[in-house]
Amino acid sequence: MSQVIYSSPRLYLGKTEINNFSTINYKNSGSNKISTLGITITDPELDGAALLGKEVIFYLNYGSTDTVPFFRGFIKQYDPSEKAIKITAHDVLTFLAGSETHPLVITDYFNFDGFTLSQMLHHYIETVVNKGKIRIGLDMLNETDPPVSLSGFRNKKIHPLKIVQQKIAKDTSATADIRAYRLVVRDDGTKSNICFAKEQDIDSAGITFTYNDGIEKLSYKKRPDPNYYTVEVNGNIMEYQHNSLPTGIVMGKMDKKDFKYPDEAREEAFLEATVAEDKKEINITTNKGHYLELGNVINISTPEITGKHRILGKSVSFSGNKVTCKLKLNREAPSVSDYLSNVA
Repeated sequence: MSQVIYSSPRLYLGKTEINNFSTINYKNSGSNKISTLGITITDPELDGAALLGKEVIFYLNYGSTDTVPFFRGFIKQYDPSEKAIKITAHDVLTFLAGSETHPLVITDYFNFDGFTLSQMLHHYIETVVNKGKIRIGLDMLNETDPPVSLSGFRNKKIHPLKIVQQKIAKDTSATADIRAYRLVVRDDGTKSNICFAKEQDIDSAGITFTYNDGIEKLSYKKRPDPNYYTVEVNGNIMEYQHNSLPTGIVMGKMDKKDFKYPDEAREEAFLEATVAEDKKEINITTNKGHYLELGNVINISTPEITGKHRILGKSVSFSGNKVTCKLKLNREAPSVSDYLSNVA
């Protein structure tokens, strides 16, 4: 059921407020990846080249006035046309990945032995990213529980964000509800800070979404569960079969690669397969929940789907006078490499 809710988005490029924007599209696809903001500005005379690298601040102001920005980032791309200019901005995680930073070469001579994952990020941001100017706030940076050690970690070419994606911790105390930590961006009103946040317990009291309260559209699909994993450990191939393969082999992909022992790799494969068991990929279009974080738990109550589900992706778009929020629940979206590894 649709409902009319106050919304008055505001957009700033640097210190200048921009009023003539026609669409804004925010996307956070999960998996500790960079969040993006796409903007269409109806001013073809705007100098796109001069905008590259400029700070973007966006207040959604949905239902009330935001006290901190909904998104803060930096312009990385522009696409001019006769009637408008399209701009793409990335959040501050961009400074830990891709063309924004040189890759790390982690060897026996240069390494992060004795560092935790959090300490590595603090060191790298303080000495590289924030050199001369604060781009990523460190006021909220914390440790995971337990802390993730980088002792023994080696890689010939890797960016800090990729290390996070490979090494980030999971809470495996309850195999029925394995919860991951996420590297999240939180604004304090003056800058974007990073910190680690653990996903909510699946039994947490979550906001309820129904067709009469929030949900405008719901769709879902069920993919075959990954049931077979292989990874190289000390020059040998570790193989893990999760069940009796009633539907045949469905290859799973393990992001973590650096295992010292086969049993360690087998345990990780078991956890990955357990997390993926019997989960639907659910997408809802909703008129509430715009400010919920990835990892939050919500309650769905519809004829098709019921129960608690975790938010794994979010997009928010503004066009005309309408604000649309889409939430992806349960499974992370498979990457292209996932599909390729299954086809091979």
